[in-house]
Amino acid sequence: MNLKTKRKELILKKYSFELFQIILGTFLMAVAVSLFLLPNQLSSGGFTGIATITYYLLKLPMGITILALNIPLFILSLIKKGKSFVTRGIIGTILLSIFIDILDKYQPLTRRPIFSLYLWWYYYGIGNIYYIKSKCLYGRNRYACLCN
Repeated sequence: MNLKTKRKELILKKYSFELFQIILGTFLMAVAVSLFLLPNQLSSGGFTGIATITYYLLKLPMGITILALNIPLFILSLIKKGKSFVTRGIIGTILLSIFIDILDKYQPLTRRPIFSLYLWWYYYGIGNIYYIKSKCLYGRNRYACLCN
């Protein structure tokens, strides 16, 4: 096998694995938000928390709100971090928005707020691990994520 072909194959495997981790992480985060937080009228911090409050008050789809709130961060990240970092962030945010809006139509797994909060921490934490691992621990962004 040619060295260039082998190199391209390894790069393709690396990016495929990164994409798999982004998809898995965002899906787990969406499960946590849609099936545990929203039905029990709980809120988290950050843009997800702002989107949750907007969802309760104005009945706007939560996924679209998260996507809209992240646009200024994408622009700033493009300037500070570079195109490959922003690309992974956009893919993750779009997938998270889609998954949240799809899973919002399903019945909640529990109606107990304390238990659902525990399950939310679990699923959201594991989803974040996969997402951050795929976004930061590969390629040239590895040290930029760990230092900032």
